[in-house]
Amino acid sequence: MADQPSTHNEIMAAITGDVVQAGTIHTVILRGQTEEAAPVPRQLPGAPRDFVGRGDHVAALDSLLATSSQNAATICVVAGTPGAGKTTLAVWWAHRVQRDFPDGTLFVNLRGFDREEPLPPSLVLTSFLQALGIARERIPLGLDAQSGMLRSFLAGRRVLMVLDNARNAEQVRPLLPGSTGCFVLVTSRLSLTGLAVTDAARSVALELFTPDEAERLIRDVVGGERVEREPEAVARLVDRCARLPLALRVAAGRLATRRLSITELVDEMGEGRARLRVLSSPPDDHSAVSTVFDWSYTRLPAEPARMFRRLGLHPDAEFSLHAAAAFGGFDVTEAHHQVEELVDAHLVEPVGHRRYRLHDLLHSYAARRAETDESPDSHVEALRNGLAWYARTALAADRLVFPGHPSLTVEVGPSDDEAPVADRSQAWAWLDTERMTLLSAMKAAHSRHLYEIAVALAGSMRCLAFQPRALWPIRLEAESMGLHAARAGNDPASEMALLRRRADTYQMLGLWDEASADLEEHAVRAATSGDRLLLGMALCGLGRSRKLQNRLDEAWDHFLRALPLVRGDRRAEAVVACNLSQIGVGLGRCREALEHARRELELRLGEGDVVGEGYALHDMAVAHQALGEDRSAVECAERAIALFRGAVASERYLAHALETAALSHARTGSRGRASRCRQEAAAILAQLGDLRAGALREVADGDASTHSRAGGEAPSPCQPA
Repeated sequence: MADQPSTHNEIMAAITGDVVQAGTIHTVILRGQTEEAAPVPRQLPGAPRDFVGRGDHVAALDSLLATSSQNAATICVVAGTPGAGKTTLAVWWAHRVQRDFPDGTLFVNLRGFDREEPLPPSLVLTSFLQALGIARERIPLGLDAQSGMLRSFLAGRRVLMVLDNARNAEQVRPLLPGSTGCFVLVTSRLSLTGLAVTDAARSVALELFTPDEAERLIRDVVGGERVEREPEAVARLVDRCARLPLALRVAAGRLATRRLSITELVDEMGEGRARLRVLSSPPDDHSAVSTVFDWSYTRLPAEPARMFRRLGLHPDAEFSLHAAAAFGGFDVTEAHHQVEELVDAHLVEPVGHRRYRLHDLLHSYAARRAETDESPDSHVEALRNGLAWYARTALAADRLVFPGHPSLTVEVGPSDDEAPVADRSQAWAWLDTERMTLLSAMKAAHSRHLYEIAVALAGSMRCLAFQPRALWPIRLEAESMGLHAARAGNDPASEMALLRRRADTYQMLGLWDEASADLEEHAVRAATSGDRLLLGMALCGLGRSRKLQNRLDEAWDHFLRALPLVRGDRRAEAVVACNLSQIGVGLGRCREALEHARRELELRLGEGDVVGEGYALHDMAVAHQALGEDRSAVECAERAIALFRGAVASERYLAHALETAALSHARTGSRGRASRCRQEAAAILAQLGDLRAGALREVADGDASTHSRAGGEAPSPCQPA
């Protein structure tokens, strides 16, 4: 069968931004993020430095591991009161045994009892599947499909999974593997009896420390000599702390960092034993360990105390050093000093390079201290400053990830703070790391009527188009909330931009009626205001919906109507020309398609968008190819290939250009060049999880066989150096 002309109508958000996208968004892989073979995940936080005791509990876990079921995964729930050390035990034991799990260790804090919303299972599944090497675009959208994919992937593998801080059995159940070889360790304040009934989970109840364990912890933190000098005071300290591990660590941390005897500490703590009772139910956590927290907090110097209580305003228990500086009102250097002092006092836990976490009880306690110890004005100002820092940084990162594309123009206040993003790679990494914190910050801003901040944060969520489909509903939620904020804040420009973006998200999800409703509202408002460019953008969006549904005649009409309306805006006109070129090839209007592609290239040149230039050249190549002008097609395709090779996040574009070049090489008799182009394209598509990779490789092998019999030809620029 003769090779036929082809066109690829996929174009990602990095090309078209707010105006329109030319096809379905699947994924963007930044260079350095894909590997031939994914590394074995080892996601555990650092091993606790002062783990003591728990001999019976460790033995129980060891026994479960030794007698793991031969028919199903082993599931164990470590349940206990807040502050009892469930996470410490789970992480310490997991470090101890993870060598028995050669296929990886997965860890997640499910936020079951944090101040933030619990993590949805879909988000956790997406993260786990990516960590195990599943390409983003292969991860399905539905929870059941994601759960099934995880079970299928883990079949026959040995993986240790630590699910920390679970809210209920429903949050855990979709994450469970289904076959032998895996071990799941769950921690929760509740016993999660539902898992025992339906999933044969075993339970380990974590009680308070024994007096001996409590004394050993104090000895390990403050030193044996001091303990031996004041044995009675140690016993009183254990009693004051109710043998609760978290309380003991906080109190011992204070002793380790201050010139203070144990007796002085106990005397200063007072007799508040009744207030330090062990909690009998999770909702009562506000009264837990209050005496120890009060004592430790009130003896902090002024600046660390301010830092601590303002960390209670942070929307998430985990935070970066830059975020701490923003909420605390310090520069980054001073913030580092203050946070490290809180680490020494066991009030803050380091979790990575310049990243920290507050225990959920301490996070709630810090928030209450901010409410009581800050004046109403300073409390509101600190919260606004911190949330505004997130908004400014998110906008800066968004502009770097989408260079040259329209951004929201919302003002969230000037600042001299240091942004942790300097280039596109850093911006992408920051948005990826902070995506759930950004969502929490947006909700916090919205609930406090800080609408301009909520709008800015909603605008940064378009980066989720680069993430698996499972996360696209989060983008939809954010843009819907941002729209409400824009309307409440009387910001019509942002409202129109977010209407277009939400329509784009609806299209990504295949919700055509919802997308049309947003775009038609956009069109009506643009027509009423007399804004020709905005009306043209709405027509582009409607045309894109028709194009994605393969209603090409209707799509052609929409883009033709948009063309005179967007003239004068180079990017908008380039997008219209791009779509008319691609649709024209599909309709057999190939000469018109070529003219539109040439106009697209003319508009892209000089705009600093090399990916856009490459895309226009590729559109020209496809049009030449459809006209049977294969030598011109090769010339344009190879120019596009050269541009895509030097651009971040252009792997899929590169693969498509290589395929186009290969087809014209083959049709002009250059089978060796065609084979090399197709082999490279197949390798790229395989990394992206594209199912066409295998078929493309077979075609390449056929090219190579034909080329070998013909005696070969000169090397091609398609072949990478």
